[in-house]
Amino acid sequence: MRVALICFLAIVCDGLDVSLFGTLLPAIMKDMKMNPADAGLLASAGHVGAVGGSILFGMAADAIGRKRMLLVGVTLFVVFTAACGLARGFGDFMAYRLIAGIGLAGIVPIAVALVFEHAPGPRKAMVSSMAYMGIAVGVLLSATLAMALLPTMGWRAILTGTFACIVLVPVIMLWIPESRAMPGKAPVVKVPLARLFQGGHARNTVLLGTALFCLMLISVTLTTWIAQLMLQRGFSMTTGISFILVFSLANFISTPLAGWMADRMGYRQVFGLYMPILFVSISLIGVVPNSTAALACMFCAGFGAMGTTCLLLPYVGSLYPPAFRSSAMGVIYGIGRTGPIVGPAIVGLMLAAGASLPLILIGIAAPSLVALIAFVLVRPVPTSLESLESNQ
Repeated sequence: MRVALICFLAIVCDGLDVSLFGTLLPAIMKDMKMNPADAGLLASAGHVGAVGGSILFGMAADAIGRKRMLLVGVTLFVVFTAACGLARGFGDFMAYRLIAGIGLAGIVPIAVALVFEHAPGPRKAMVSSMAYMGIAVGVLLSATLAMALLPTMGWRAILTGTFACIVLVPVIMLWIPESRAMPGKAPVVKVPLARLFQGGHARNTVLLGTALFCLMLISVTLTTWIAQLMLQRGFSMTTGISFILVFSLANFISTPLAGWMADRMGYRQVFGLYMPILFVSISLIGVVPNSTAALACMFCAGFGAMGTTCLLLPYVGSLYPPAFRSSAMGVIYGIGRTGPIVGPAIVGLMLAAGASLPLILIGIAAPSLVALIAFVLVRPVPTSLESLESNQ
């Protein structure tokens, strides 16, 4: 439980990154005189760093220890996210977001791998997915901070204030044990990354990476742009930010339920239930008649998106052996992080081109159907086949 709690707090950082920039984006655009296309590129910058960073961090975690790399990831993310509040122009803002994204990439897959390893067998899906629920807490915290502090303190003070999260570094150092796979194990020179793309693992790596790409594209693009999209629909700034708040609140119901169901009926069945909810709810946000109905749709979108995203990395943990579990999570998470690079930039270009709000939202929702197909095609690798691949 100690490992799960501390890793949960570390994953809160991911939620902060996912949502804080989106809640502050209208104010940043106004203050720094950015057009929608530039804002979309800035929103994608952190995720560019996360793609390569997640792969490198995952491999390094299997080689030299998950605890060490978690410490490096938290430190980089906290320092350079706070530095964004000091940015004076588009270029240095982009650089800080890029480096913060590299650090962020090391947090989630390693933290989930640690929790999955220490969680009791019958409740691995429940405990691991609830640790991942730190993302929702981070989203909730960012929306609350924006509504409470943005009018009086401004976006720079909020970003700089994230440096308070540095307290996690000594907490991790003192109270997180090293992975059970590492004690007494000599550091290895090469992590078998190719194993992820051999035999049955190759199919699963591609399919799960595709599914996470779709889910992260949807979640990050929606939370990045929803406040601005609702402003264009005529709602107030506070109402626009409340959409992000509602999106995160849904996670406190959907994730425990998804974990409980996965431990009893299987991961794929849960994904099959959640994906249609996600597609329909996002598509309706732009066409329902009032803000109350739109907020209800946003709640359902959060229910579908966050519940399945929190369950995906524990699902990876159940499919790959401990010897390269962190590498698998890192690679699949890296593939997934390309979604947030593509999504916000595309929506920025669509807004600049004058696309309608319903069309934009349907475009954000459509990848959920691709994710559903990917989940249906995933198959566990039999133990005998896995042993054969290892010998080869």
